[in-house]
Amino acid sequence: MNFSPIASMALFAGIYFNQKIQAISWTILAVWLSNLLLNNFLYTEYYPSFSFGFDGVHMGIFALITLLGSRLNQQKITALNFISTNLVSGIGFFLLSNFAVWLSSDITYAKSIQGLLTCYAAGIPFLKNTLASQFIFSAIFLGSFEYLKNRIPALN
Repeated sequence: MNFSPIASMALFAGIYFNQKIQAISWTILAVWLSNLLLNNFLYTEYYPSFSFGFDGVHMGIFALITLLGSRLNQQKITALNFISTNLVSGIGFFLLSNFAVWLSSDITYAKSIQGLLTCYAAGIPFLKNTLASQFIFSAIFLGSFEYLKNRIPALN
């Protein structure tokens, strides 16, 4: 659960696409297509009727991660900014997505600080996989592309 390449892909798009609107568009398209497929084929117990796959909250969070990646577009990728950017992406996703769950939940979590903390506590088991996938997929995407850039000059 929560082991996904989408946030790393969003970060990658932000880093390597020169135009922010293009990076965000590809990110939102990827989120929408994955939601469309997963909701209608894998998560049918949660979506008994056809799901159009639109999830504005998560699309917005991934767009923010893309913008975070675009900050690295002008810089050389170092170990420090790789680690910090991936930590901000993973922890930011955790904080924002759980806040959205708390905010939209009418029954599960009380609309109080205690309810918000309970919501965050319930999300902690997912944080480990979020961070692990963030670092693993980012290392694969960025490492592979940097390797290819050194081998194929047209990618520069």
